[in-house]
Amino acid sequence: MKNVSCSRTVTLTSNRLNTYLYRNAPARDPVSRRPARTRPTRAQTRERILDGALEAFAERGFHGSTQEDICERVGLSRGAYNSSFRSKDELFFALYDRVIERLQSRLEEATACALSMPGSTADNFLKAFIASYPFDRDWYLLQAEFGLYALRHPAMASHYAERQGRILAIIEGALADILREDSRIVARGLPRIARLILAVHEGSMFQGLLEPHEVASGELLDFLVDLMLARAATRVD
Repeated sequence: MKNVSCSRTVTLTSNRLNTYLYRNAPARDPVSRRPARTRPTRAQTRERILDGALEAFAERGFHGSTQEDICERVGLSRGAYNSSFRSKDELFFALYDRVIERLQSRLEEATACALSMPGSTADNFLKAFIASYPFDRDWYLLQAEFGLYALRHPAMASHYAERQGRILAIIEGALADILREDSRIVARGLPRIARLILAVHEGSMFQGLLEPHEVASGELLDFLVDLMLARAATRVD
């Protein structure tokens, strides 16, 4: 497990988190930068297209976004697009893969943070999880687009399920690490608990976006964990 700064994990602002998850990684120290290239590399072009796709999918949806729209947003030609992605489907899942990879890094940091803090590690993980997992309109729209796409295209459902499985595996692994340190929760049914946490968090995200004064970030997930801990304590007693 990586050594991390808990304060960095918990206090990361929404805008900085969005940049980390969705777009190119933050720039390195200026001292370590190489001279600017006059022509972007293929990898840089690919990342720029993914940035444009994120904006387009969140604003217009998957089906409403065109190749021209995506290219125009990042100042690239259709030729650059076609040399990077063979289809919009391929672009779609490449974007999801990038988000998941960066989300995985944040959740690993959240777990390490929870295990390093004094007190209830389950409670600490909840706080770190909420801080590391996106809770904003763009993220929800992107997630919704992925889900709707999978439902409308059964042939692609397995690809979506596999990627959702990665997120669930991250949460399940974090819970397994934490349950070794927190005896109040019985380490059974971790896959279902992971699914429940993800479902409650994403469901509360939708409610919070529609009714921000009624549902705060992490409020329902916090309530769920309180119920889980109370039930576990009752069993122990």
